Amino acid sequence: MDNDNKEFNPVLEFDAFTAGIEDGGLRSSSTIALVVCYIIANISDKITSKNIVDALVEGKIANYFEVSDAISRLTKSGKITQDSDGHLAITEKSRFIVDIVENDLPITIRQKSIELVRKIAKIEINQKENNVTIEKSDNDFKVTLRVSDVDSDFMALTLFVPTMAQAETIKEKFLQNPVAIYENLMNSLF
Repeated sequence: MDNDNKEFNPVLEFDAFTAGIEDGGLRSSSTIALVVCYIIANISDKITSKNIVDALVEGKIANYFEVSDAISRLTKSGKITQDSDGHLAITEKSRFIVDIVENDLPITIRQKSIELVRKIAKIEINQKENNVTIEKSDNDFKVTLRVSDVDSDFMALTLFVPTMAQAETIKEKFLQNPVAIYENLMNSLF
């Protein structure tokens, strides 16, 4: 990859925006592009650019604008591809480059980025497949959790909580693993 296009450059420069990242985060545009390629090459799940951006920003690994820019540059240069559903894939040439230079990335960055992308992608899929609604009632909030199949619900559970913060926490926890909640509830009942 060449330096003119701000892609992988073995002479790492601290040329990336660092707002919102922690110590040990990525400060080089070329390293950010490399971690994006690394993630796509090492996750078999279908992931989107939003999954990668959200994960690297949530983990305070890289700046939002830098990650978005890296994905855009990699897509335009043909190093990664995006299908009609927005899922990313890496080209064989880029996969080869990642295999050679992936050890230049700190192991903590590699592990943390993969873990966060998997978590965020799973939550995104769970949100599409399961439904959570929060409604304000007189003095509380009604949270309805649904575990669904194609056209019917396996479970519809309604809870009442006193605050919106609690309702949002329930929603977030449910969407992290709705199947486990369904299984635990069924096991408790039987």
